[in-house]
Amino acid sequence: MAFTSYTYQVFLSFRGEDTRKNFTDHLYSALSKAGIVTFRDDNSIQRGENIELEIEKAIQESQMSVVVLSKDYASSTWCLDELVMIMDRKRTAGHIVLPVFYDVDPSEVGEQTGNYAEAFAKHQDHFQDDMERVEKWKATLKEVAYLGGMVLQDRHESQFIGDIVEEVGKRLDSTVLLAPFIAWHRYRLLVKKTKMIVYILYIICISIFFGLFLYKFICTWIYLQSEVDRHLKDDHDRVWKGNGLRGAGTQQEIVMELLHSTGTKKNIDMGIKIMCSLVLAFCLS
Repeated sequence: MAFTSYTYQVFLSFRGEDTRKNFTDHLYSALSKAGIVTFRDDNSIQRGENIELEIEKAIQESQMSVVVLSKDYASSTWCLDELVMIMDRKRTAGHIVLPVFYDVDPSEVGEQTGNYAEAFAKHQDHFQDDMERVEKWKATLKEVAYLGGMVLQDRHESQFIGDIVEEVGKRLDSTVLLAPFIAWHRYRLLVKKTKMIVYILYIICISIFFGLFLYKFICTWIYLQSEVDRHLKDDHDRVWKGNGLRGAGTQQEIVMELLHSTGTKKNIDMGIKIMCSLVLAFCLS
């Protein structure tokens, strides 16, 4: 998983009246202690016209969902709509879904018997003009019931929660499971800052090298100019003394002779190559 792909690792879906203050609260704490960044609707989001969009956004920004299916989960139309969004995300984007059957049998969820049958009897009465929505809820529950989740059975809740956290860890990308004391959002921020520091160092190095290269180029040019002037002055003196002038192209010959003798041309060529290499590495990083 790319570090910048998700805001949350786990989206926690549950019916608040059933498990908010006990099982789900303990599960959320256990996931957080394991360093797994988890989203839960803890009433910090006010019910309103944008709540559905905000929840859908949270699901899209999560790598996986843990759905706590309790006895009265199906009685909440909000939970059922949320589950539909989760399963749609699974089908379209490979979203990971882990059903947790808390004090309820998977067959009761899939076949809508027991408490689930009672809940849907009420939904059918209430949504007589929108039976398509009710049928979609049923189909979604049946689909999630046979995903192969985790069932409480006769285990202690503490052990069950530990098993869930372990299973979540297995299903998530192992590269994002950090030490418990490092929060995922802090790690992502650290990665961004590190990349920024690297870019800044690249710019500083290139600037320093370019400055040194320019300084040496200017110094070399001044040196060459002074040497050319000196040689031309010597030639001028030889003319006056009857020794004759070297001939056409004297200034160019003097410059090439000086470059060859001092190794300056070789240094400049090497500097240009190093400069180009630094710029190319910076662009590819």
